[in-house]
Amino acid sequence: MTIHIARRLQVAAPFDVEQLQRQYPATYQESMNTVLVQEALRYNALLEVVAASLKECGKAVKGLVVMSPSLEAVSNSMYDNQVRSGRTLAIYTHGHVVRIAA
Repeated sequence: MTIHIARRLQVAAPFDVEQLQRQYPATYQESMNTVLVQEALRYNALLEVVAASLKECGKAVKGLVVMSPSLEAVSNSMYDNQVRSGRTLAIYTHGHVVRIAA
């Protein structure tokens, strides 16, 4: 069950930080552009962790790697269809994809 859920979850593509830097250069008049690039870098790092966790969780459920406590927590959350904020996993991931596409 968890393997099927992990396969169906969509992880958004990372931001192209170089394109953001070209499109929104850091200047004195537009200092928020620096914040934009920093947040994009942080978000890309988060996406990498989410993608890696889903991949490792799938391997752990198949028995290819040891199920660590953190992977078990991820697996249980997917099975229970919950995320820490209390929203369902399906609503959370759909909202995530929609926000990134906008």
